[in-house]
Amino acid sequence: MSRPPRREIQAAETRRTILDAALALFTSAGYGATSVADIAERAGVALATVYASVGPKPVLLRLLLDRIDELADIPRQAAEVVASDDAHDVLRRSIRITRTLAERCGDVIAALASAAGVEPEMAAIYGAGVARHRAGAEITVGRLVTLGGLRVTVSAERATAILSTLTEHSVYRSFTHTHGWSFDETEQWLIEVLCHELLVG
Repeated sequence: MSRPPRREIQAAETRRTILDAALALFTSAGYGATSVADIAERAGVALATVYASVGPKPVLLRLLLDRIDELADIPRQAAEVVASDDAHDVLRRSIRITRTLAERCGDVIAALASAAGVEPEMAAIYGAGVARHRAGAEITVGRLVTLGGLRVTVSAERATAILSTLTEHSVYRSFTHTHGWSFDETEQWLIEVLCHELLVG
């Protein structure tokens, strides 16, 4: 497989730089207080480059969810969940995904959650992130059902509710920030609790 042209590589890198700059500014200064010119200055590019590479602020905002997933290596990890043939491994990998998001992008997600209460645009992107989280839980539970690993006393709907709730970012933040648990401790506790609640044997 041939490598993409250098121009495409540079364009992708510029796009990532702009998105990272926007992410930092939106979470520190707020969406409304951040102009496209501010983003360009933070990214070290011309204003026109932001519009050409990414687009106006509403478009940029929608792209940030993908960037957060990229920073946490979610596409690769999600593929591993679907590919696994062992129910316990599926659940452990799913929990690792949410741990990675909390560990690598926790401050960003917390800032988005806080801003969502006062800025409609932020509420939209945060809501989309929550929807992605629930969809991921549904995929995991569906895989558990396919493998025959889900307890017969637990419906898929109930399992999705349990998994998506206990792996929410707010849960990780409570354990790691409020109560001083490490991410290792939090992940291990979630594995133990969820395996007991959801899996056969």
